[in-house]
Amino acid sequence: MSASNTVSLIALIIVVSLLILLTAIYLCHERKKRGKEVPSLRRKQEEEHQETAPSALLLTKRTLPHTTRKPFEETPNVTVDDFYNFKGARLLIVEDNRINQKIFQSVLQKSGILLTIANNGKEALEYLYTPDREFDLLMMDINMPVMDGYNCTKRIRADHRFDNLPIITFTAFAMGKEIERMYALGANGHMTKPLNSGRLYTVFNTYLSHIKRPVSTLSALKMKGLDVEAGIAMHEGDEVLYKQMLREFIALYGTLGKQMPQWIEKREYDKIKLHCVKLGSKLHSLGAYEMEEAVARMKKFFIYGTEHRIDEFKEVFPEKLNRLIIAMRLYLQGDLL
Repeated sequence: MSASNTVSLIALIIVVSLLILLTAIYLCHERKKRGKEVPSLRRKQEEEHQETAPSALLLTKRTLPHTTRKPFEETPNVTVDDFYNFKGARLLIVEDNRINQKIFQSVLQKSGILLTIANNGKEALEYLYTPDREFDLLMMDINMPVMDGYNCTKRIRADHRFDNLPIITFTAFAMGKEIERMYALGANGHMTKPLNSGRLYTVFNTYLSHIKRPVSTLSALKMKGLDVEAGIAMHEGDEVLYKQMLREFIALYGTLGKQMPQWIEKREYDKIKLHCVKLGSKLHSLGAYEMEEAVARMKKFFIYGTEHRIDEFKEVFPEKLNRLIIAMRLYLQGDLL
């Protein structure tokens, strides 16, 4: 073999060896890369499986709030004032029916409970995932648009951060597969519509009695019959104007609590009716909801010709008016701020 052929052969061997070496390096790199991707793929598959897994599997080995399948008993002789026992609690109502929302608001407006209303499950999840926002109890309707109670409950129970949040089904279904499905998804109890104050009190007493949280200034005033936030909103957000209207109200009607019982005693219906008409619109614009309701009832006596029944307001009228004026003065003086 000539020298040139020998050199060519050696060069060929070197080139082939380099190709083999590079191929080996590449294959080794690919094996390592795949080795890293497989666990990641497995984790992704496991997460997808968890999202579609039955709720019963999601709830295993987890400690959830007390669950009862028995209907909540009705606490007797409950009034709206009794719900003050749960002041400071944070309640999320998931309900699309406007009438039911209004009923909840009416029952709890003086309680000092921090009430939030979501129109569907999607809104409820948005509230729950809002930073620095927590809830102590959730009342969940089943049939709602956008996202129903089933999917919302499933999503909540899939997140361990909400393990301590009690979920009470609030529905028109008294029994059957709908409620059973909610229990399987992680609900802790159920209440049937329409809302019963005595049973609602029992629910709160079961799940909220341990809450001892101070209420805000505005909540304290609201419990006295003055909704400051609503009043300011009525004055297009002008708090200075709102305070001016409060001062004028006190100046005009500060002594009416003494005069009204005398007019009722003397059957001076013209004076009573005149002041009820004047008060009506003013009270609404100031956010004085409790006094507004009382005056509205008094006006109905005149509408239906039952003025003789107005005697019951000899004590009720001055009591509510005096409480309202005290709330107004506290707000104006800033004693609770």
